[in-house]
Amino acid sequence: MVNSALTRRTLLATALLAGCSRKLATRYFGWLFVASAAERGVAVADLSQFRHVTTIPLEHMPGQVLLAGDRLFVTCPEARLLCEIDQNHFTVGRKMGLPGRIVSAVVVPGGKSIVVVTEQPSGICLIDPVSLKLKRQTQLRETPAVLDVTNGMAVTAPATGDSITRISLPDCRILSSTPAGSKCGVIRFRDDGKMILGGLPEAKQIVSIDAQTGKLLARLPLAFAPARFTFNSDGGQMFVTGASDDTLAIISTYQSEVDQTILAGRSPLGMAVSNTRNLLLVTNPGSGDLTILDIETRRLSASVHIGGNPGEVLITPGPDEEYALVISRDSGDVSVVRLRTVLDKSVKTKPLFTVFAMGANPQSAVIVPRAA
Repeated sequence: MVNSALTRRTLLATALLAGCSRKLATRYFGWLFVASAAERGVAVADLSQFRHVTTIPLEHMPGQVLLAGDRLFVTCPEARLLCEIDQNHFTVGRKMGLPGRIVSAVVVPGGKSIVVVTEQPSGICLIDPVSLKLKRQTQLRETPAVLDVTNGMAVTAPATGDSITRISLPDCRILSSTPAGSKCGVIRFRDDGKMILGGLPEAKQIVSIDAQTGKLLARLPLAFAPARFTFNSDGGQMFVTGASDDTLAIISTYQSEVDQTILAGRSPLGMAVSNTRNLLLVTNPGSGDLTILDIETRRLSASVHIGGNPGEVLITPGPDEEYALVISRDSGDVSVVRLRTVLDKSVKTKPLFTVFAMGANPQSAVIVPRAA
C-alpha cells in the first residue's frame, strides 16, 4: 500500500511537471522545515526542487519550529527543551532547558527574543536567541494555554478559567488580567499591537481588549466556535475559522464588529494571506480542497483539489509569492500549488504543481529563504 501511494505521487509529479514544461515556473530558493511527531525529528525539504532531502533526528518529540532572525529552533515540550537547528549541516546544535513543560512559544517581531509559556510550573520565560540564555522569567497564577506577543507585550490565557492576562516585556511583569466571561481558545494582537482579540469557543464569541489598559471593548457573536485567526496585510480585517462549520467570519478590527460571514468550502481550517495578490487561502479538510478567495471582492478566485486531509498552508515569501504549500495533517505530504497557474482563467482544471513526501503527523512548519 505504501509503494502504491509513492508511485501515485511520483507519477503525479512527473505528469504535472511535464505539463508545465512549455513555460517553466520560477524556482523558489528556500528550505521547508516540518516538525514530525511520527519521525521524531525535523523533516527538511529543498523548495528549489520540491523534494525531501533529510530528517534531523531528535531525542524527544518535537513541537514547534521557530525562526528567530536567521536562527532556527525547535521545541521539545515534554523534555522541556529548546533546541537550535544548524541549518548548514542539518543537525541539532545548542540546547536550552526550560523550568517547565513547554506549552507554547512565539518569536517577538524582529526576532530578538523568544517568549515561552510553561506548565508544571506555570510561568513565562523571555529568551535571547543569540546567547540562548534566559533573560527574564515570571510565575503565572494559572496554567497557560494560548500565547501571542508583540513588541513590548505578551498576552496569555489559561487552560481553565476566563481571564486574559497582559504581561510587560522585557521584564515579564504581569500588568493585569481581564475577565472574558468564558474560556479563551485562541488569542492574537492586532498587527499594530494596540488591540487584543480573543476567541471564546464555548460562548461562540470574540472579545476585543485595549492592549494598553486591559479594558474590554466589545463582544462579537459568531455563528460558530472560533478556532483560528489570521489578518490581512494592514491588520484591519481578521479572518476566523472554526470547527464543524462551512463558513468563515470577517472581523473589522478597527471598528470591533463582525463585518461578514461567507462560505469558504467544507470545514475551513488552515489559512494564509498572500499580501502581493491580496488573496486568502483556506484549507478544507472536509473535502480535501484548497479554497482561494479574493480579499477585496470576497469572492471565490479558485479551488484546487488537494485530496487527503489538508491542514496548514504556507506561502513562499518574496515579491512573487508564487507557491502555496499545503501540508497533510496525516501523512505530512506537501501539495504544491502554483498560484499563477490556478488563478489563470484560461486554465479550466486547476492542477497541483507537484506533491512530495515529508514526515507524518506534522506539528509545525516554517519556510526559510536561502540564496540562489
